[in-house]
Amino acid sequence: MAKRDYYEVLGVDKNASEAEIKKAYHKLALKWHPDRHVGKEKEKKVAEEKFKEIGEAYSVLSDKEKRQNYDHYGHAGTKGFQAGGGFEGFDKNASSIFKDIFDSFFGGESYSRRAPTATSEWEPKKGEDILIKFTLNFKEAVLGVTHQIVLELDKVCAYCKQTGAYSDKHISKCSTCKGKGIVQIIQKTFFEDIYTRTTCPNCQGRGRTITKKCPSCLGKKFTKKKETISIDIPRGVQGNQLRMKNAGNDGLYGAEKGDIYIEIAVKKHRYFQRKGNDIHVELPISFLDAALGNYVEVITLEGLEKIRVPAGTQSNDYYTLKDKGCFLGISNSSRGDFYIHFQVVIPRKLTEETKETLKKIEQRSDWNPNREFIKRNEDILKE
Repeated sequence: MAKRDYYEVLGVDKNASEAEIKKAYHKLALKWHPDRHVGKEKEKKVAEEKFKEIGEAYSVLSDKEKRQNYDHYGHAGTKGFQAGGGFEGFDKNASSIFKDIFDSFFGGESYSRRAPTATSEWEPKKGEDILIKFTLNFKEAVLGVTHQIVLELDKVCAYCKQTGAYSDKHISKCSTCKGKGIVQIIQKTFFEDIYTRTTCPNCQGRGRTITKKCPSCLGKKFTKKKETISIDIPRGVQGNQLRMKNAGNDGLYGAEKGDIYIEIAVKKHRYFQRKGNDIHVELPISFLDAALGNYVEVITLEGLEKIRVPAGTQSNDYYTLKDKGCFLGISNSSRGDFYIHFQVVIPRKLTEETKETLKKIEQRSDWNPNREFIKRNEDILKE
């Protein structure tokens, strides 16, 4: 049977680049690899023939000199380069492609007689970290606070000292992996034996087996213990995540403790409103305080404070307390400002005596904002 054109075999144009030829070959090699048809002899035989064909085509077209001879003389120009027409003719480039194929089949862990290496399960390991979620009220977030909480922590087992066994006599080398913690599996492929390694199923990678577990930790190497932890929330937090280093669970075999991470959320407040690093509040005052300019009290984060309302204050006018707002950051001594927005309140009910007094004041005064407004805007409908 006449051989097919190599460019046709790989499905590429005669002007295809080296990268295009390699890509086409890689795709077809994966598709027709015989190991994809294990257990199906008929399909496997077809795949073997296809695989040989595309391998032969690639061995020629991936080599500059071979490709030039093939382009000039066809299949006759490749005879000097072929060794039996099979896989023996593959070059180093083809070998690198086989590696990629093996990686696709076997996950890239090992290939081509790679010797497995043992990994120790008895090395020190840092303790597990702990995440705590805190919701603070507005004042706590701005000024800081200390909270006492109870945590159930992992502590080194005092009985077995983290061997997990009743005694040293009850620890033995794993008979399956011989103490390595891993076992080797040989996979037969079309080309060669592929060696892969996996965690020992008998000892779960520990390399040792325990015949009798510790009565205190039941082989877990840690026991649970409740401890009261003092959590210091610094001033100026605003949805931050804080870290308490080496305050968490004990480590394995003398390693350092884990950390405690504190995730902060801040509740909204019905009175204090934060805008950037400033605090804004609305303060109701009487129309008399607004008109006369009296002293009033305002609630700040530090407690009550007296301020004087400027005479003639209108609703939504504001007064500023400098450096009474939020801190600019954790451990930063600088602060924003505290804005007091006045809301002038008019009484809905007045005593008769009060009404008479106010009428007398009105009669003696020429001030009437409504009348002044109408007079200034007589021509408003003509605009």
